[in-house]
Amino acid sequence: MCDTLGILTDGKALFGKNSDRSPNEPQVLEFVPAALHSEQELKATYISVPQVKETHAVLLSRPTWMWGAEIGVNDCGVCIGNEAVFTLGKYGETGLTGMDMLRLALERSASAKDALDTLIALLEQFGQGGNCGYDHEFFYDNSFLIMDRGELYVLETCGKKWAYKKYERTSISNRLSIGADGDAYSGGRAYDFRRRHTEYIFTMGSGSAARRNQTQGCVADIGSIGDIMSALRVHHGGIKNPFAGGSVSSTCMHFGGMVGDHTTQSMAVDLGENRTVIWATGSSTPCVSLFKPYEFGSVPYAPVFNPQDSQAKKYWYSQEKFRRALIGKSIPAEFFAERDALEGSWLKLAKTAEISELAVKCAAEEKEFYEKWSSYDFPSANTSPGFRSRWAQKTEIFIKESEA
Repeated sequence: MCDTLGILTDGKALFGKNSDRSPNEPQVLEFVPAALHSEQELKATYISVPQVKETHAVLLSRPTWMWGAEIGVNDCGVCIGNEAVFTLGKYGETGLTGMDMLRLALERSASAKDALDTLIALLEQFGQGGNCGYDHEFFYDNSFLIMDRGELYVLETCGKKWAYKKYERTSISNRLSIGADGDAYSGGRAYDFRRRHTEYIFTMGSGSAARRNQTQGCVADIGSIGDIMSALRVHHGGIKNPFAGGSVSSTCMHFGGMVGDHTTQSMAVDLGENRTVIWATGSSTPCVSLFKPYEFGSVPYAPVFNPQDSQAKKYWYSQEKFRRALIGKSIPAEFFAERDALEGSWLKLAKTAEISELAVKCAAEEKEFYEKWSSYDFPSANTSPGFRSRWAQKTEIFIKESEA
């Protein structure tokens, strides 16, 4: 379960996404350079597809066990985020995962429209499917928010059927949103795509209605990359302390309820005229994380790593230890005030500074920030036995996996 936002306004192009997955699933940020290929095929998560001769450079946020990615941007300024959607009919037992299609589209597309067409072609030729759960079976169809500096599209699917619509600013969540107002449909005839293909039980249980209402409310007022970060940190109005009770209804999702995942990675992208700056947490739980800058194409530095660098997974695990220590605690307002002041200073400097130099400063100040708060005695909050039990089970496994 996830949420993605895209904004084209006043000459700005802004993108953001939270990736909500199993709380124990590491998700790493990797910069993959452009490449020429001689091989005829490539192996995605479950199936092989023909390889192309040349692929674009991409920055990916990737669950470590998958070939594909949850979030990404390429060297042409194309950004894509994908969402699980729950539809009528049987899901594919195998095929391309939504994450596979996202990565393939970024590697092969020079514009948002190219990426849209590539996604449709991949869907129609290979189909979508395969288990996408880390520690449990989880099958679904996919929707995508695709944008560059000039165009923004939403593509929604059910099996090999699809519909898309062009926007200037919008958000998507774990539900179909295109009715009979789409710009194009598989088969060529417009119809109420949402009504015909929505599976309502899982869609309602996903909390996506509340989350999309939150992001749509934010979308109307977003004017800066800092606003994107704030939108990714929103909690449902009825949640007093997200560290004391899980909720699928918050854009910043917290595990702990009977159902639901956890925000395991967050990314905000500023598609500037002359440079693309990515702000990423490199960790779960954006409400207690800091977004750090990375200029697309520069030498990778934490939280961005080279492909297959073992330090990437270790980085995610190291960041997660602080967040696990907050489960069942109350966090003082001073923590969030200091987070905002620190991040605000970085955003201000990013307007004029060399991003690679700023990143060094950010890394040092982030380390100091968490060292300070790691020694703080956070007071315990009232939590239910079920919440404590569910987190205890996950954390026991997390400790074993992180030490493996």
